[in-house]
Amino acid sequence: MRLYTLPALLGLLSLLFATAPAAAQTTAATPVPALATSDNLLDVAVSDSSTTYLVFGGPVSLVDVGMAGNYLVKIEANAVFVRAKRKHVPPTPMLIRYGSKYWMGRLVYTGRPVLQLYDFQKDGALRINGKSVSSTGAAPENELALDKEREKKAVVEGKLSQLRKAREEHQAVAVVDNDLVLSLANVRNDKDFTYLRFKVINKTNIDYNVDFTDFQLVENAQKKFLARKKNEARRPLAPSGGRPNQVITGRTTGYLTYAIPLYAATERGYLEVTLRELNGARVLVLPVPSRVINRAATI
Repeated sequence: MRLYTLPALLGLLSLLFATAPAAAQTTAATPVPALATSDNLLDVAVSDSSTTYLVFGGPVSLVDVGMAGNYLVKIEANAVFVRAKRKHVPPTPMLIRYGSKYWMGRLVYTGRPVLQLYDFQKDGALRINGKSVSSTGAAPENELALDKEREKKAVVEGKLSQLRKAREEHQAVAVVDNDLVLSLANVRNDKDFTYLRFKVINKTNIDYNVDFTDFQLVENAQKKFLARKKNEARRPLAPSGGRPNQVITGRTTGYLTYAIPLYAATERGYLEVTLRELNGARVLVLPVPSRVINRAATI
């Protein structure tokens, strides 16, 4: 057995205590990866009975939905259309690339009809119903679409009911494609909305299930040099009333009614109405001249 003198023993103990803190500091300095949170994602209300519209300031090239099997997503130019495939689907994140930029939010199901427009066209800032809101956190609800202003919604639906009883007035505004006829039956205006009633004649034996009904205000800019080309400015209009998922059975005639936000168009402008089929490729596109809407009677 080796014997230590007292000075040597004290020196050995001091050496042990001096090295212990260094080891502890080395362990504490080891970096620990942190997880990013998504508390500030924008909540986008989605329903299974109507469509939510997201419009961006550039062409959309990518849409990635976390739970893709629960949502129906379509891309058209700078717009994204979203609808839940069934009731009570869980929330899921959604990533969208438009132009060279990215946007990320969260889809959240609501049992009420949505029919809502999220407009990100102006400097990436969110606008709903023409009003600027914060681009982070939960989005304010569309008061008409989510049935918050029950009286106003009742007025809109009441005027649509009146329009359904009117006699057809604009049969000349029509388009024929794939043995289907889409025509404008009636149009009315009030201080907030334009009310439209369409006639659909299904000459086939296959039911026409209307999935999406798109409305776009199209304005033709001045013609370019030698009139070779002309620019078109398009602005999506989200319907604020109407019945989704309407079916025109084979060999029958049906009527579709919608209310869209009131707008003013020039002589070169028109309203482009597009009917999209749920399980099929029969798309009907009807241009409604601006003069027909501008001169429509009030309701």
